[in-house]
Amino acid sequence: MQYVSRGRHRIAYALRGDPASPPLLMLRGLGRTSRHWGRILQELERSFRLVLIDNRGIGRSAVPLLPFSTRTMALDAIHVLDTLGISSAHVLGISLGGMIAQELALAEPTRVSKLVLGCTRSGGGSGPRMPVATAVALVAPMRLPAPDAIRETARLILSEPFLREHPEVVVEWQSIARELPPKRRGVLFQLLAAARHDTSRRLARLTMPTLIVTGDADRLIAPASSEHLAREIPGAQLQLLRGAGHDFPTEQPRETAALVRQFCLGEGPN
Repeated sequence: MQYVSRGRHRIAYALRGDPASPPLLMLRGLGRTSRHWGRILQELERSFRLVLIDNRGIGRSAVPLLPFSTRTMALDAIHVLDTLGISSAHVLGISLGGMIAQELALAEPTRVSKLVLGCTRSGGGSGPRMPVATAVALVAPMRLPAPDAIRETARLILSEPFLREHPEVVVEWQSIARELPPKRRGVLFQLLAAARHDTSRRLARLTMPTLIVTGDADRLIAPASSEHLAREIPGAQLQLLRGAGHDFPTEQPRETAALVRQFCLGEGPN
């Protein structure tokens, strides 16, 4: 990991891939660090210079004393790009990371070559609302020790078949939590940022090429939210991954990487 300061706040980031390759900024979701990207990094680093950020409040980035917004986290990411001298990059954000990516693209549209939004939403009461039972299932485990909370929330994040066939993924996530124990305040502030996120009236300003991706078995953020984004963002493409749950990059890393390479670089499957 490397570090950069924005004001009093420390942002942690990592780089992978050939420095001469096109940059791809990757933004993870709620309570997830850059370590949680898993196998998809091996698929993408062959074609991109990967910029991996621990969002504010999680991982090796600092946990502020006061709540923050998705726009604040977007400005953190822009600061990392500035530090690296990257004038524009492809941007991939999933879940909360997709909300951050929306704010980044709205704040600095010329910095985003192509935008990939995964399993995310625009907020502001637009699109389908998260069922109360789903919200409770997401929040209630926060009272538990992190490894136990991960085991409980995995049922929302991963599809049932994948969870049954790949229990080692949850074990790996629990190992990361033991190595980098998440602070409840940081996770709560990220959750509040997601709850207050609202780009619903500004989506038409996103004029860069945009790809929307979601798993059709997503139980956390309904695929209808992605369909809403695809309708509201001019010219956006929508891709459904069959059988994938919320964390589709974990469940289908090769398929997801192929979509990103094809959309951003025009590369076919390899």
